[in-house]
Amino acid sequence: MIRSSNFYGENQMNTVLNVTRNSFVVGCLVAACPLFAIASPPEDAPFAGGACAMEFHRPGPPMEPQFGTQHQPPYLMGVTLTEDQQDKLFAILHSAEPALREQEKAVRKARDGLRDLGRSDRFDAGSAATLAQALGKAESQLTLLRVRSDHEVFAVLTAEQKAEISHLESERESHRPAEHPTPR
Repeated sequence: MIRSSNFYGENQMNTVLNVTRNSFVVGCLVAACPLFAIASPPEDAPFAGGACAMEFHRPGPPMEPQFGTQHQPPYLMGVTLTEDQQDKLFAILHSAEPALREQEKAVRKARDGLRDLGRSDRFDAGSAATLAQALGKAESQLTLLRVRSDHEVFAVLTAEQKAEISHLESERESHRPAEHPTPR
């Protein structure tokens, strides 16, 4: 039997299916609307607009540097510096940057070498010792460079600014969670 496309009721059935399907889709969208309202923060929330809530509740001073360098020591955050001091600190930190960068590259190279050696099929104790010594030397040089820079920075600060740094550091320490003793 050959079936004609104009069979009685076929168009009517397609219309009923389309209406049913469209009604179902619209119903799902209407049902989902309250979920979107719950997911978005209220307009008067301090973190509305997509910013992280933690960004507005950090203890301590703001995280932006006061002058040109992005590598300002963390202990200077919240300390008011004169323009002359800012210039001197910029010069100190800027002059230390190439040596710091070289030592950071040496640390990264030694760590990468040790990681690759640990993942290799064959362990070479001599190479591991050489890489470990290179890592230790690079980290010690990096520490010495940082201490020297810190000493030069502190030489520029006034006694009041040094006291302010001590006060800010003690405040930051009070906001840190207590460390748990390590089991022996």
